[in-house]
Amino acid sequence: MSNAGRGEGGQSAYNNNIVTLTGQNSANGIDPTVEVTYTSAEEGAGNEVFITNVTVSGATTPNLKLSADGLTTNEIKCKISQPSSVLNKADADGSTILSAGTIDSGSNIGLVTKTADFEVISATNKSISFVNSEIVDDKDSSVHSSSSTNLFLNDIIFEGEQTDPASSGRTFIIYPPDENISVKISMAGSRGGDFNGNKGGNGGVTIFTYTLQKNTEYVFKLGFTVSPPTSLGKGGAGAFFYEKGRLLVACGGGGASGWFGGNGGTGGGAGVAGGSGSGSSGGSGGESVSAGQLTSEGVVPTSGSAGKAESCTTGDYWLGQGVDACSDVGNVKFRTFDGTEVSSSATIQRGYKADGGPENGFRFNGESSFNQVNGTYVGGGGAGAFGGGAAASTNSGGGGGSGYTNGSVNIIRTSSENELYTAFAQIELL
Repeated sequence: MSNAGRGEGGQSAYNNNIVTLTGQNSANGIDPTVEVTYTSAEEGAGNEVFITNVTVSGATTPNLKLSADGLTTNEIKCKISQPSSVLNKADADGSTILSAGTIDSGSNIGLVTKTADFEVISATNKSISFVNSEIVDDKDSSVHSSSSTNLFLNDIIFEGEQTDPASSGRTFIIYPPDENISVKISMAGSRGGDFNGNKGGNGGVTIFTYTLQKNTEYVFKLGFTVSPPTSLGKGGAGAFFYEKGRLLVACGGGGASGWFGGNGGTGGGAGVAGGSGSGSSGGSGGESVSAGQLTSEGVVPTSGSAGKAESCTTGDYWLGQGVDACSDVGNVKFRTFDGTEVSSSATIQRGYKADGGPENGFRFNGESSFNQVNGTYVGGGGAGAFGGGAAASTNSGGGGGSGYTNGSVNIIRTSSENELYTAFAQIELL
């Protein structure tokens, strides 16, 4: 079998119905360039038309360059072709991280790369819309990471983690360092556990808008459906959003299913009660609570009853210092439950108070189930503002936790749509 001949350079082309060729340079095949101008019309307020010119150069070189004279968002991809070459099968069918497959349209034959985003922002947007993030742990001062995100370009996404104690102690913090920023937040509790073909209830979802204040601490507590630390019987974890120490929004986790029958009840979005588990002895859903009416005291779930979250964080260290749960703690660094300062954390206006006790800030408040099959506990209640009740038998599901808002945020939509075992939060620029 003869060997394939050497490959030649990739092909450049343009659509003259859309773009205008402004120059080209072959230079004996060395560093060739093709420059085109693409004009897009974008309708603005008052039917004003904005023209954005995109220039493409280096299309036949390893270094493709695009530039624009205005704001634009486009998707780009490249075609590579050579008549006498042979495509690798994995590349040809799009099985790699680079290729999206092939095109075969007459003479237009070649390998197509994955699509990439081309985004151009203004000098103003480049310097603003930044939100800083910190990940710390209520119980471990050595856990700390930080980052900065321009929300004009990328969202921030946090998810609960499966490990324990990380799932109970991990704290996700955001704050804008330069200015007040209005954001849209999508937050959800996790679904309850599935057993023996029966379904756990979906987690509650809340989508809302809010204006983050400069250098002010905002905290997400997000769990994962794992038993423990969520309820015995694998009820779903809640999702909680705090401004300093004050609870602004909570989403309920779904109840776990039974073994011989019964599905878990759904977790509620903000202001929505948790759903009851199905079956003859299903657990009751967490009760609804009006905006701003969640009482201050937290309640630990017991055998026979679910618990509830507290409206402001109490903590361990700050309680010992005589600081009220809803009070701020000043322009300081983050402290763990025992008062240990996380030296690498930012100095900002804070008020969240870490809890290192078994109650975990009263956020794992779904009722535990003691009904088991072959050593597996089933039918646990989901967590939330109020936790869901556990099923009373193995043929029924646990109730979902309820959601809550203190009335400060603007609620766009609530639902019970989260089918993931992970509680999450997504922060976008409004």
